[in-house]
Order: sequence, then C-alpha cells, then structure tokens
Amino acid sequence: MKIWYQTYSPTARADPRWRHYEEACERYVSKVARPDTEIHFASVEKRAPKMTLSKYIQYLHVGQVIESAIQAEREGFDAFVLGGMRDLGYSELREAVDIPVAFIGEASYQVACLLAPKFAVIHNDEAPLQAATALIKKYGLENRSVPGAHIGYSQTDLIAAFESQPGRIVEEVKAAARTPIKQGAAILVTGFAALSVFLAEQGTREIDGVQVLDSQAAVIKAAEMMVDLRKLGMPKPRKGPLFDVSKDDIQTARKVYGLQ
Repeated sequence: MKIWYQTYSPTARADPRWRHYEEACERYVSKVARPDTEIHFASVEKRAPKMTLSKYIQYLHVGQVIESAIQAEREGFDAFVLGGMRDLGYSELREAVDIPVAFIGEASYQVACLLAPKFAVIHNDEAPLQAATALIKKYGLENRSVPGAHIGYSQTDLIAAFESQPGRIVEEVKAAARTPIKQGAAILVTGFAALSVFLAEQGTREIDGVQVLDSQAAVIKAAEMMVDLRKLGMPKPRKGPLFDVSKDDIQTARKVYGLQ
C-alpha cells in the first residue's frame, strides 16, 4: 500500500532549522512500516510564527495540509497520515477526501489506552501541553490520563538541542516524566512528534520501567489497519455530522472559493 505522510513543519529548504527532524522522520518512519508499505513524506512550504499558539494562524496553516490530502487521493495513495500531534483539520480532512486519514495524536492516545490503564503526555512546553490536554478531553479520554509534564523548550530550540545536546534532552525528559509516573501513568506519550522520533532513535523506550509510546509506529499501524479494513469491506462512513456533505458538494465549494 501507499501512504502519504504529511507533517506541519516546513521543508528544510524553506526553514533549515527543521532539517534534523525531516531527516530523522524519513529515516525512522520507514522502519516501522510493513515491508510492502511505501511511505511518501511531505512537509509544508510555509509556516508563520506563533502557529502553535494561534487558532487563526492554524486555520491559515492547515489549508496547505488539506490540499496535500486532496493531491494524495488524486495520485492514488491508499491513506493519508497527519504527523502533527495537534490533529489540525480533523473534520475538514475527513470531509475532503475518501481515503482513510490517520492522525498521530488520536492514534497515539487510543493506542496508549490499549496498552495501559493510564497515560500521560510529556511535551516540549506549557502552552502545547495545555492544548494536548484539551485534545485528550475532546477525544473523551480524560479519565484515562493523568496530568502531563513539559521540559520548557520551544519546538525549534528543542530540535536544535537534539543535535547539540542529545544526552541532556534525554535526561530532562526522564526527569519531567517522573511526576506523572508517580501519579499513576503506566505509559508515556510524547506531545511533540519530533520528540517521539528522537527518543526512539536514542533507544529511550522506557523511563523508570514505564513504556514510552512510539507515536510514529502507532499512526503508521493505524493507517495500515484502516486500509486493511477498507479492503475487507468497511467503507468510509456516510452518515452523521461529519459526512452529511457529499463529494460533489465539496467540489462545488472548491470551485466557488477558487481552489479548483
């Protein structure tokens, strides 16, 4: 099968600060996919400052992701994966295309619940940790989580530190994780997708005996499963608030707004 793996981060051409993550993601994700699964990696071309903090900027940003999903469906991909833990465009993406769409945040939290009674999020900073907590509540998993923790880095500063001070980052993550572990977390989910790749490549699979979830593996396996289920005769749902708009309605709207 063919999976389109989309990130929120800009290409290394557009912003060299993301080069390390782009290379690590492509290197690692291919290892967790099935041997017969082809992964196509894509980034966005633009990312405004404060995107992670502003709902309006996120609204502007996610349009690039939706266009990528539409392109993936046109080019015959079997599934679309969104590799950003905020799961931006959740409803819009599933309306816009008929191929399965797997979100790394949703997949990570759901798989964490399959593997352990309680999970906690370890994030890069306080504001995104609050956003992750809200998303967990939106998914109805609040009772399966304990309060998370963060290590106090911006995304770009943390990515830079992956290269310059990897040992220090691992120790800081371990120190931050100990509070939620004491509060009952039996599995840890990294709230920043790049941190998941980093810890996996550093060989940090557990902290004080508590497993660190491999979010990349979770979302790739979710996408592969969703494709398998389609092949077994389970189509995309067609009823309910997310699906009362037809594909023709979507195409008409895209023409009205000059997108097609």
